[in-house]
Amino acid sequence: MEPLHNETPSTPKSAPAPRGAARCRRRTRANGRCRLPVQDPATGLCFKHAGLGTTAANSDADRADLSPDLFGEVVPAFRSAEEINATLAHLVVLVAQGRISSRRAAIITYALSLILRGVLVIDKKAADAPSQLEWSDPSWRPACIIHAQTARDPSAASSPSSNDGANASRPMS
Repeated sequence: MEPLHNETPSTPKSAPAPRGAARCRRRTRANGRCRLPVQDPATGLCFKHAGLGTTAANSDADRADLSPDLFGEVVPAFRSAEEINATLAHLVVLVAQGRISSRRAAIITYALSLILRGVLVIDKKAADAPSQLEWSDPSWRPACIIHAQTARDPSAASSPSSNDGANASRPMS
């Protein structure tokens, strides 16, 4: 008699990793583990996940020190809009030359925009601040300053200065 062949052809299954072989340490969203064997023991990742690690963030172009090309000889203090504008101009040149990635350039541009906002706020506060007058003779003060101090602090009126007789106003009745 002939043997019966009722078996259907099975789909080829991936061979599971041998018991002693290390598996990739990458986890899925469901906290499952990748089933591929480790390609690089130093990272503990398979060929698929090790390839994902070589992104633009890890490239040589992003690790290169471009500060001399970006800032020049001396790193600016970024206290004026002109310094920030010059740095942005150098950044545009580096992007056009392909020496810096667009991602890194975007991060630097964002940081410079934050610095520029701070510089503009500081400049506005300096422009809005009242000017301080310095008197050459500290014993002499105009009557308006004496009245302002008296209005703010009534105890200041009780401490007469050397020129109170000339500058002090008489009480109105």
